[in-house]
This record gives sequence, C-alpha cells and structure tokens, in this order.
Amino acid sequence: MKLSHSPETSSIRAVILDYGDVISLPADPAVMSSMAALFGLPLERFRQFYGFFRHDYDSGALAPGAYWNKIADAAGVQIDEDRLAHLRKADVAMWSRLNEPVLRWVDELRKADYKTAVLSNMHIDMVERVHANGAWSRRFDVLALSSPLGMAKPKPEIFEYCLKKLSVKASEAMFIDDREENIEAALRLGIAGICAPSTHALVDLLVAIGFQPLPEL
Repeated sequence: MKLSHSPETSSIRAVILDYGDVISLPADPAVMSSMAALFGLPLERFRQFYGFFRHDYDSGALAPGAYWNKIADAAGVQIDEDRLAHLRKADVAMWSRLNEPVLRWVDELRKADYKTAVLSNMHIDMVERVHANGAWSRRFDVLALSSPLGMAKPKPEIFEYCLKKLSVKASEAMFIDDREENIEAALRLGIAGICAPSTHALVDLLVAIGFQPLPEL
C-alpha cells in the first residue's frame, strides 16, 4: 500500500473510486483458472495474455470477439461462438462480486456531502452489466466508464472528463485505485491519490491523512 500524496483533507469535495479490486472484490481465481483451461494455458501464461490486450478492450478499441480471439491467436488455438459466449459471460461474472464495506462507505461519504464517482477501465460487456444490474452504481454521482467514452486510464482525458462531470477542481478530488500507474496519472493532474491493494490498506492510509469517514470493515 502507498500514500502517493498527502492531501489537505479539508479541500476534498469528491472521492473517485476505481471499480476492479476497489468497489469489486478481486477476480475470482476459480473462474480465471477455468478460462485458462479453455485455452489450454497455464494460469500465469493466460494472465499475461488476458492483461496484454486489456487496455485496447477496455478503451473500446477492441470488440469482445476481437479481444478473445487475440488471446486465442496468442495461445495458438481457435474458439467457436459457444466458447466465446462462455468466456464473455465468465469474465463479467468474475468481476461482479462487490466489496460491500466500500459500498457502505460510499453511502457515508454521500451523507457527509462528498460527491462520488466511479472511474474505471471497463469493457463493454461489463458496462452493460453495470447498467442492467447495477443498483449499487446509483450510489455514485458520476460513472466514468472507459469503453463508451473511448478513453481509458492512465490517459489524462478520462480523469478530466470525470472532474468536469463532478464539477470539481483537481485539487478538490481524491482518487483511489489499486494500480500505481493510475495514481501517478491522477497526481500529474493535481488530484490527490491513494494506491491501496485492499480495503484494510485503504483504511490505514485514510487514517494516516486524517480523513473521515472511514470504511467499516
């Protein structure tokens, strides 16, 4: 865990959260293993291919079929339409387990008059899931989800979009993510950043800067 910038907490008016590994629980390892098996790959090799093409998928540059077929090509296999449909469904399910302590914290943030946003790299299948089954997303004032916008972290444009929708200055926002490169991108724009790989780490870092309210674990 890392506190990338120690903000003056009295200036913060908006809290912006990543989705994966922050609002959601980590990817279900059983599902990840089952997807690797469909490609006949060891788990770690599959993870490499899964991540390598992900930015283009999340930014909308690759359609779902193109993304999964790039992994298949890299693995030296072919996938039919049934297998493609299964992979798309499994990928969404793998990221759909929600981190309830963080969502309850968002409720407390709103009660304390903070604006809230989700700023996430999210492919179109997951975006559709959020809109169709995302009662949790109504806790947030802004959803800045990458694929419909055609831009993704760590590019500055998606941060600027989120700030504009929130109607706050960069110096009035705090961004929470589990990836250092995304926090560094926020910092370059003047947004306070916390890089926390877990909710426990997030609580410790919020305590360190004297921020209230805190997530209840």
